[in-house]
Amino acid sequence: MLDFMEDNRVRIRFAWNNGEFEIEGPQEYVDTYSETIKAFTEILKSSANGQAEKETPAKGKQISIFEQPSAPTVKTTSDGLEVPASFGEFYHKAPKSINKTDIVLLASYFVQSQNNEQTFTTREVNKLLRDHGIDLTNTAHFNKLNQDYKKVFKMRQGQYKVSEEGVKHLVEILR
Repeated sequence: MLDFMEDNRVRIRFAWNNGEFEIEGPQEYVDTYSETIKAFTEILKSSANGQAEKETPAKGKQISIFEQPSAPTVKTTSDGLEVPASFGEFYHKAPKSINKTDIVLLASYFVQSQNNEQTFTTREVNKLLRDHGIDLTNTAHFNKLNQDYKKVFKMRQGQYKVSEEGVKHLVEILR
């Protein structure tokens, strides 16, 4: 399955009975996995043709078709925060007890770090959260709370930016 997403983002997902493989990110990032994806496709094809039985390694032996990508999977922003290539990894770094306002701040910072203007909109944040199965009833309300707490400020109509205070708060959360 190949999905083209907003902002030149791509998602590739293979699913089968024993597991799945998924990669998501900007086209350039996904391209770094092209050889891995081709190899994976060949393994799935051979498995479907019954050839996998003959090629299965001895029990207990592990094989890997995955290589490290040439592009970095984590980028360090000008604020010093390390932001993984996917929001899911970034969200996973946060504690389980994170509140909804902080989830929106985390997603806001992720969106901001992914675009050239270094800003975000509540619409982008809402879409990102929904794409990851996090359905908040009113993202704009939580963004307004972040503004009230001076963790976010308005740049211009509909565009926001995470403040230094917001970045400090995220650093504390992600420790």
